Amino acid sequence: MSTQNNLAQHTNFKVILDGVPLGFSKVSNVSATMEYETVAEGGLNDRVHYLPKPRQNLDKLTLEYGIASGDLLRTTLTAGSVLSKGVVIMVMPTKGSIPTATYQADWGIVTKWEIDALDAGKSGLLIKRVEISHSGLSETINRIGL
Repeated sequence: MSTQNNLAQHTNFKVILDGVPLGFSKVSNVSATMEYETVAEGGLNDRVHYLPKPRQNLDKLTLEYGIASGDLLRTTLTAGSVLSKGVVIMVMPTKGSIPTATYQADWGIVTKWEIDALDAGKSGLLIKRVEISHSGLSETINRIGL
């Protein structure tokens, strides 16, 4: 099998917020960061140690979807909503039901939401963006799903 055929496709994904599967058209900022402090070893100027800093900021995840009338579950995603059961994002293969990758945060809070500009001169889908600050993502890669 060539490496090209073994690459994960990123068009199919599932999102579970607070234990509830919800549909989104786009997920961005799927990342985790860790800050380090550089400490020079005393007496030896040629050695440097990297020590993890205490977390100062939460990472942010952005979810987008088209607003539909009667969509009650996603309308509860307002600023200040706590996701005590966390966030799960699963990258799904084109065939099969086993995710190729899973990204999970144990806790999150909705820190911002916004909709596209309301313009009476244009028609089209109205998009809502929800920003979720989280405690850090863990990544699980499943070779069976590849």
